[in-house]
Amino acid sequence: MKRSKDTDQPADNPATRARARKLRIVWLGVASGSYALDTVFLGLFAATGTIATFIPLAYGVGAAILCALFYAAVGSGWSLRFRDPSLTTEQIIIGTAMQLAVVALAPQIAFPYLANLFTVFAFGVLQLTVRQFVLVWVLGVTGTGIVLYAVADHIGFPPAAPFALLLAWLYFATILGRCLILSVYAQGLRARLADSHRKLAASLEQIQELVHHDELTKVFNRRHLIDQLDQEKARAERSGIPFSVAILDLDHFKSINDTLGHLAGDEVLKGFTALVEDAMREIDTFGRYGGEEFLIILTATPREHAVPAIERIRAAAAAKEWNAIAPGLQVTFSAGVAVFRQDETIEQLLHRADAALYEAKRAGRNQVIGDLPAAQESPPAT
Repeated sequence: MKRSKDTDQPADNPATRARARKLRIVWLGVASGSYALDTVFLGLFAATGTIATFIPLAYGVGAAILCALFYAAVGSGWSLRFRDPSLTTEQIIIGTAMQLAVVALAPQIAFPYLANLFTVFAFGVLQLTVRQFVLVWVLGVTGTGIVLYAVADHIGFPPAAPFALLLAWLYFATILGRCLILSVYAQGLRARLADSHRKLAASLEQIQELVHHDELTKVFNRRHLIDQLDQEKARAERSGIPFSVAILDLDHFKSINDTLGHLAGDEVLKGFTALVEDAMREIDTFGRYGGEEFLIILTATPREHAVPAIERIRAAAAAKEWNAIAPGLQVTFSAGVAVFRQDETIEQLLHRADAALYEAKRAGRNQVIGDLPAAQESPPAT
């Protein structure tokens, strides 16, 4: 068995490793119980004179030694150096060899112990990879063929004595029962894994929500807005179709917090974002830029269309009644609009929008101002 490098081991915590180790030991206990049941039935077959007495003794001692070795390997942590710390492949190969040894030594009871191979293979249903499955299947089929060929003249069903027939039937019933139990356990484990995957997906979705959205208003946050700006810039450079940005700043928001309290301020922010989302186009991107500042990215929108679009939102905010938060409350905003220019950076674009916002505030607030087209800008002083 190929050993894994240290880096191949899962980066889990001690509690996870302890649970995995406990589960592996539990499975060894189940395997030990299965071997014990096989030994009991071999003893009963020997008691009826169907097989030699040394067979159950040899089987029981061999199984006890093998189980003890596997337990020592797992319990000590020695098996962690392998890709499969449960040593599933090794256990199945040895379990198969044990059943075939019984068939070789007591071919008169070959049928139930060949059937018991289903139990042995069922232990690997959740652990084996495709490559490991092919390996144990080839070895199992090859070994079975060799043994059957060697004892072909002696294979038979247990003698027709009533008690021997009863033992064969009971043993076959336990084989079916063990396979069924393992199948039910596998189904339960798959259901738990599916539930874990659903919970993990929900957690990842929540994390994505926190990464890209503002916690208070639930609109996009600054990080996502910057990412979106980079995408819009790349698209505009490819297509030559400009886009615009608008920075919106709530007027006198600090006085709302100071007069009405921060809870009222939070309600204003949430009500304002809901208003903007209702008034904006679906193809545009809106988010909280920081504090009481917001940013709208207007896709494929030149300056002459961007300023009127933001003006409509400004008028809607000014006309909205905010009495549910405080009687007579008025909420307005100032905005600066800038259109992207080829070969400029996002920082330069935002700087121009911010400068336009400053002009809107200096002009008395509650208004939208667009930056000057490049052709109308004053040349730098020399």
